[in-house]
Amino acid sequence: MSQLRAPGVYFEPSEQRVAPLELGKTGVPVFVGVARRGPLDRPVRVTSEVRFLELFGEAVSGSYLLSALRGFFDNGGDAAFVLRVARVVGEATEDIARCSSAKVFDRAGVECLEVRAQDEGAWGNHLRLSLATRAMDGRTFLTRDARVGDDALQVKSSHGISVGTTIRITDEVNEQWVVVTRVDAKVLSLDAPLLHDLRSAAPTYVTPQSLELRIRDQDRDERYDHVSLHGASPRFVERIVNEASRLIRCTVLRSSTPTALAAPMDQLDGPLVGGSDGVADLGPDDFIGHDRGPTDRRGLWGLVEHPELDLLVLPDLMSAFKSSKRFRSLRDVEVVQDAAIALCERSRHWFALLDVPPGGDFEEALRWRQQFDSAHAAFYFPWVITLEGGRPSTVPSCGHVAGVISRVDRETGIHKAPANEVLMGVVDLAVLVQDSHLAMLNAAGINCIRPFAARGIRIWGARTASSDPENRHLNVRRTIGSIGAAIERGTQWAVFEPNGPDLWKRVSRSIVGFLIRLREKGMLTGSTPEEAFYVKCDEETNAPEDVDRGMMISEIGLAITRPVEFIVFRVAQRLEDQAQQTEE
Repeated sequence: MSQLRAPGVYFEPSEQRVAPLELGKTGVPVFVGVARRGPLDRPVRVTSEVRFLELFGEAVSGSYLLSALRGFFDNGGDAAFVLRVARVVGEATEDIARCSSAKVFDRAGVECLEVRAQDEGAWGNHLRLSLATRAMDGRTFLTRDARVGDDALQVKSSHGISVGTTIRITDEVNEQWVVVTRVDAKVLSLDAPLLHDLRSAAPTYVTPQSLELRIRDQDRDERYDHVSLHGASPRFVERIVNEASRLIRCTVLRSSTPTALAAPMDQLDGPLVGGSDGVADLGPDDFIGHDRGPTDRRGLWGLVEHPELDLLVLPDLMSAFKSSKRFRSLRDVEVVQDAAIALCERSRHWFALLDVPPGGDFEEALRWRQQFDSAHAAFYFPWVITLEGGRPSTVPSCGHVAGVISRVDRETGIHKAPANEVLMGVVDLAVLVQDSHLAMLNAAGINCIRPFAARGIRIWGARTASSDPENRHLNVRRTIGSIGAAIERGTQWAVFEPNGPDLWKRVSRSIVGFLIRLREKGMLTGSTPEEAFYVKCDEETNAPEDVDRGMMISEIGLAITRPVEFIVFRVAQRLEDQAQQTEE
């Protein structure tokens, strides 16, 4: 603060501070596959295999999802998302994902409550529901007489009674059931007028009633006491159960049944029925899905605008191809992989890790690769063999590769090529790649997995599926995409600012500082910052007509560190007589 000399008003201009640009977390994959339970078409974060089993249950027969996720964590991945897909549209006779459910009837035989499994799947058919209406502790009595038509009672104590509580009023002769609409100290307001005169000296007792609900399956038991079917109650069953339960959701069905008969019928271990998995007849459209707005997104399009992701893997695409009759040929697999690539290209910084179809040799892998051309995808060959329950199992490598990428991004940086890294949890390969085959596969942009006698099984390639030499390397493409995404996020403050030289300079300073920090981490090459990058945002890039359209244009050039793929040693023999001539 400048020194203030005389009394008065002083103005000290200060530059607006903006948060520095940050690269953000990378190497966060989403695994798309089938599961026994869990939310459909919505990515859910998991941080361990145990957490996956807790949310999604044991692996579906024939599914590669759990194997891929296990490979991710074995190879150093720390967090991933899982997108469960299933068939949800089809004929009534088809295997469509449905929630198991049960209807609860009141004492008049009218439906009053629907209980359904939290998620679709046959797992919900194992749920068992118990209900009982109980008199609560805290019975009280009238302290003032009440007349026919009154809609309030004065009681000794209102302990345990709240808005929405059903109470039973009884004296030596009469009984009435009403719902409390207001509690004011010891005065209870009622939802219906009294039908009889009530005397405090009778005595007249007031007993609050509550519903006890219990749900259990093979592994979990949940109990909810003192819940109510009345929406005004702080213990409203929909609110209490739906917020806390990991097994069910409740919906109260409105009816005109009198309060005395509105309580649910008691039941013990009633089954929920009708649940189905919807995985037997998966088709390409179930993986691809659709985007009909924020409230209606399915399949891959359920990932639109998800800010935390940057890797996409599809382990169960191949299991669906092998088992579902709706995958008629490899053309259907190609359609889904094309859709995955299109989604990654739309996001500009996502990347798809794709597998070649199972059972093929290197020639079939080459033919498959030739059908794609994208800088946002990479293919890995061959499939790997892991131990599942002590038995060898052949699985796609995408999950293991995603774990390596996640670990390398975290430990070194996104600029480091995720290659020459050991694949943990792999005991063998489905196909042994020879050196001559490796040369052809690498030239075609297929990343091979190779065994080395003393160094283990390693990823031996880091190329994209692009024919453009500028986009050949996976780490280069991912680095450029991540830098672009960071600049896009970090310059949102500039929107609606006055579009002029002052703003251009501030934006340039912010980007330059960001790129200097990246160069210091080794992400950019060049002996000086000028050789590593340039940022241009001035009158030349922002022509008057662009400014009139409300556009600010910056031009950024980057020299990304590229990986070493070929190391050449030139060894020359030095003859003895030549050495003697040199000494003379």
